[in-house]
Amino acid sequence: MANLNMTSILEKMTGKDKDYRYMATSDLLSELNKEGFKPDADLEIKLSNIVLQQLDDAAGDVSGLAVKCLAPLVKKVREPHVLEMTNKLCDKLLNGKNQHRDIASIALKTVVSEVPNSSVAQSVLVSTCPQLIKGITGPGMSTEIKCECLDILCDVLHKFGNLMASDHGLLLGALLPQLSSNQASVRKKTVSCIASLASS
Repeated sequence: MANLNMTSILEKMTGKDKDYRYMATSDLLSELNKEGFKPDADLEIKLSNIVLQQLDDAAGDVSGLAVKCLAPLVKKVREPHVLEMTNKLCDKLLNGKNQHRDIASIALKTVVSEVPNSSVAQSVLVSTCPQLIKGITGPGMSTEIKCECLDILCDVLHKFGNLMASDHGLLLGALLPQLSSNQASVRKKTVSCIASLASS
């Protein structure tokens, strides 16, 4: 029964009607938050894909709900799917359209805050940190991208700094030059990152 219900929810989430998409995404959030909800391998893939797809929904209230779905979803799917989601979100952040960047940033912060402190966290760090550093130091990156990446890196360091001891030198090398940025917002966020790095 649960799977039939889920199939119906997933179908409505991709419908043309914004209200249906909103209600279906809300239903999905309820399902994901149920203690006993455990998706099978096939459903894990579908859920991961559809929630990422909903993040780009033209209706802001639908994409906002999709972000909320990420929090329980990260705990319900296996490591490869969490990694795939974080990689896709990093790509949206660095290379996506402007209107999708904010939501990708919020979504990444959600994943970072919800990922269990375990091997999953370690894998997420290995895949995410180089992309965040690229966003901070890469040539041609806009101030907005730099600031978003610095924000997320700050969250990452705050939560998982102790898992990143071997990367401290690399991170400092990326952060210190940002202190001489002509953008006050970049300098300010860099200081926060360095403070988080120092305390980890």
